Amino acid sequence: MKTFVIGIALACVAMGIATNAFAVPPNEVLRIETNQTFTGACCSSLGETVTITEPKMVVPVTVTFSTDYRASGNGLIGISVNGHPCATEQNFFTFAPADGTFRSLNYEWVVTPTDGLVRGNNTITVCGGVGFGGGSITFGFNTLAVRISK
Repeated sequence: MKTFVIGIALACVAMGIATNAFAVPPNEVLRIETNQTFTGACCSSLGETVTITEPKMVVPVTVTFSTDYRASGNGLIGISVNGHPCATEQNFFTFAPADGTFRSLNYEWVVTPTDGLVRGNNTITVCGGVGFGGGSITFGFNTLAVRISK
């Protein structure tokens, strides 16, 4: 019985350590639970920003952005690292139906030192816009998170 109790205690300690290992520091996650509407053509800041502190040896980070959205036209979405130009690559979102329903999108980027990461504090901002002639996009519930590689 004593061995069983010790085994259970060790399992609880291991689960506590594992939970802390996967916890995301508050500055590395942004969760917005109210609708936000952005107007304009690509490519400008959409106001969603997280920060991460890189160690002495800069390593890649994984950035994830997920949201429900409505848009008045097709557009692009990307990220800006430390104020550098918006990197949209081929990250398109499409026109949402006129009935007001939302669509979902989820993007993930791996950001490396060559993308502009530096030792110390780094900011990552969602950027984009509707087409190149303007329009609007409304984000519903959304999450922006960044995780440093270990």
